[in-house]
Amino acid sequence: LAQAIDCAVDRGGGKPCFLPLKIQHGMETSPLSQFVILAQTAQGRACEALVRQALDHSGVFVFGELLDCPNVQALANVDESRRLFELLRIFAYGTYPEYMERKAELPELNAAQRRKLQLLTIVSLATKEKLINFSDLEVALHVTNARELEDIIIEAVYQNLIVGKMDQENRCLQVESCACRDCREEDIDYIIETLAGWQDSAHKMLGSLSGMVQYSNDSFEKQRVAQEELEKIVKSTRENLKEGDAGGKAAGDGMGCTRMSTDEADEESKRAKSTRGRWMGQMGSRAKH
Repeated sequence: LAQAIDCAVDRGGGKPCFLPLKIQHGMETSPLSQFVILAQTAQGRACEALVRQALDHSGVFVFGELLDCPNVQALANVDESRRLFELLRIFAYGTYPEYMERKAELPELNAAQRRKLQLLTIVSLATKEKLINFSDLEVALHVTNARELEDIIIEAVYQNLIVGKMDQENRCLQVESCACRDCREEDIDYIIETLAGWQDSAHKMLGSLSGMVQYSNDSFEKQRVAQEELEKIVKSTRENLKEGDAGGKAAGDGMGCTRMSTDEADEESKRAKSTRGRWMGQMGSRAKH
């Protein structure tokens, strides 16, 4: 970035460009915003150097704002700079296979630019498919070595470009989410259509959830009423059982008194019979004498 700042000089008058204080003092800001600010004043060769710095920077993966800068757009009108402008468009919207198709008319990529475009290609594939075969990735990235492919995927994860995991047994990449790339004007209609479809699905889901909530409330109310009825029945049954126990106890007490009287009568009868037997015995003895 220091080289880009050095290039952002008015070569005609030799006057340096005065940058905002947060850039001069190195305060935290996104790398892209720094390049966009510099592009407001950089022209010609200085602007070309700035674009190359952005393409090389390891923290810049979106280029739409830089591409929209008037000084960058002016590169398309100069024959010597047009190739670099088209390369910037590839990095903003395209993929590595698209670069390879137009390789003859575009500048040669260095190692850092090649790797960045490969990473961006993975992001483009991840926006379309959540399960990407290694074979498709090898073709898209022009990679034949499995280890190199895995290294690129790992770097994409560490750069927060994708969230997912590699299934080495089935040779595929399972994508959970991915970063966003720049969108072209012709993509806006598709984005609106996709968002409208999502909104429609969301409304249907809300309606379904509302129905489920209503069903749950109705079921709860029915269960509450049934619980109250059951508690009434249990209470009534308990009261009836208590009344039955009280009546049975009273009846049991009466039967106990009757038994006592009967037992006493039997005992008196036995004593009477014994006395009568003894009396009859005595009378028999006197008659013999």
